[in-house]
Amino acid sequence: MAQVKLSELGQEIFDTRYAYPGETKWAERAKVIARSVATAEKDADKEKTEKLFYDIVGSGDFIPGGRIIYGAGRKGGSYNMLNCYVIVPEDTVASIGKTVADMYQISCAGGGIGFNVSKIRPKGDDIGNVANSAPGSVSVLKMINEIGHHVRAGKNRRTALMGILNVTHPDLMDFLHVKLDKGELNNFNISVAITNRFLEAVELDEDWYFTFNNKKYHPYVLARVNEQQPEVYEEIRITGLDKKDAIARAKNFYQKHWKDEFKYVGEGQIKARDIWKTIWENAVESGDPGVYNIDLANSFTNVSYFESLDSTNPCGEISLPSYGNCCLGNVNLSNMVLDDGSDVDWKRLAKSVRGGIRFLDNVLSINKFPVSDCKEVADRSRRVGLGVTGLHYMLIKLGIRYGSEKCLEFLERLFATIRDEAYKQSVYLSRDKAPFAAFDREQYLNEEFAKTLPARIRMLIKRHGIRNAVMLTIPPCGTISMLMGVSSGIEPIFSAMYLRRYRQGSVWKEKLVVDPLFEQYHNEGMDTSKFIGAYDISSDEHLAVQATIQRYIDSCISKTINLPSTMDAKEVMDTAFVYMPYLKGMTIYRASSKENEPLVAIPTTPENIVQYMGSQDEVGVGVGDACSLAGGACGA
Repeated sequence: MAQVKLSELGQEIFDTRYAYPGETKWAERAKVIARSVATAEKDADKEKTEKLFYDIVGSGDFIPGGRIIYGAGRKGGSYNMLNCYVIVPEDTVASIGKTVADMYQISCAGGGIGFNVSKIRPKGDDIGNVANSAPGSVSVLKMINEIGHHVRAGKNRRTALMGILNVTHPDLMDFLHVKLDKGELNNFNISVAITNRFLEAVELDEDWYFTFNNKKYHPYVLARVNEQQPEVYEEIRITGLDKKDAIARAKNFYQKHWKDEFKYVGEGQIKARDIWKTIWENAVESGDPGVYNIDLANSFTNVSYFESLDSTNPCGEISLPSYGNCCLGNVNLSNMVLDDGSDVDWKRLAKSVRGGIRFLDNVLSINKFPVSDCKEVADRSRRVGLGVTGLHYMLIKLGIRYGSEKCLEFLERLFATIRDEAYKQSVYLSRDKAPFAAFDREQYLNEEFAKTLPARIRMLIKRHGIRNAVMLTIPPCGTISMLMGVSSGIEPIFSAMYLRRYRQGSVWKEKLVVDPLFEQYHNEGMDTSKFIGAYDISSDEHLAVQATIQRYIDSCISKTINLPSTMDAKEVMDTAFVYMPYLKGMTIYRASSKENEPLVAIPTTPENIVQYMGSQDEVGVGVGDACSLAGGACGA
């Protein structure tokens, strides 16, 4: 198999992020990775497995996750090679303290972490005999954020964090608004965990109540007043068990002067539809929150009989239990097209999928886990995350427009093939090694995702078991796609030409970027009409692609729905509601919603093509803070 030749940008990424001292070529790192990961095999199988791994990694057909590329085979000891983890703290001092300590250990080892803080008692609840003193769930996230701000791992990689709160939690309204303050939770992505019951309440325009430990919390409107300063007036919206409790909570958290008083104005009844609207208004304004469909994640899976999937990792591609982790690698779909562009190279695809599953399973066996609880959970399910990158490049090479009906039909066949090859390989690994520890034949085959498998694969599972409880995902693949010079994940290319803004120290710089495949097609006089960008694709087309692929993925999908600056929140929330029952997660980004946006599209007019083609130079600088999640541990 021919070895991949990195582009100038890919070589720069390799040199600065992944290369071991003395390594200058991808083939050198690929050889070390293959040898290291093959050590998990029996002696009789090591040589042929190492050759397989070198073939698929060296050629760029299979790209391991960033932590694996960085950590595999490094001298001086074993490394954490898993990108992401999840912790779900309990409502005790000991658990919160352990969460903070474990978060620090995982972050220092290069792992991103997702947290669901819905078990933390609401702001203003009693702590023992101290009334109305609980700081609440958002306060826990702020504490974790501060620690994350100071962590660096690997080659100056800042940690990446995800905060999730259930839609039933009394702190929800504080949570929804926290990231509108640009200084708050700047190391976090945040998402609301929604349920089927909530979506039903939105559809029926019902009132929504918050609950915690089987207690119902009501929304109230209070007025903060001061008789000595009558001009002082502030409307406070707060949740409480009753009117008296709401006033007591307000005194503890909103009193600014010792003579302040709080007077009851009325019940601030909240409709489920108002919460849904607020979610998308804030997402349009700031990019946060996203939405995590926790009911679908826990039903359309293979693990509901032994795990609760309470959170996702920071980028949202894998739903996990507490102390769960994701072992990531991706098939490079751009390489899976025949040279004449007539069809997919199905044999090459099958080899890459099968090799990728074996590779990731081996990584679990040799990985050094930063926290012992993470190893216990990994051993229980042997969860891996085989994803893809380069989908849009594949579609362009095949002459298929992203999001079209032809595209959706093609995706059905493509991802059914990936699913089936992955599951067959995991069965063969189970036959040769052992099934995952929590495997129960009857319960596993009764899981909703397992029911979608072809009969022949279900029969194989019944006979041999299966090595990995779940194994398919769609990561964002930002850095590794640039490393390999392909489109990222299942996303469309951002634009054929764009400005890329990046930070060097405290200085923002701008560089003109021409998509390499677009440049190749243009220079060779080939048809460039299929080179549409993210903003040329309607939200319906974006979501139809995601919903189609989700039917074949046993975990989640990380995909950002890029929206033009002209799209308003109502259109977003209406479209989201249509697709939400079929998606495990959804994230949007509206153009111009953040300062110093990293990418700015340039229209591919004939004039711009003539002006910019071949002149990919630095074009300007500016000063400002870069997004703290850019280049984070999970974005490898």
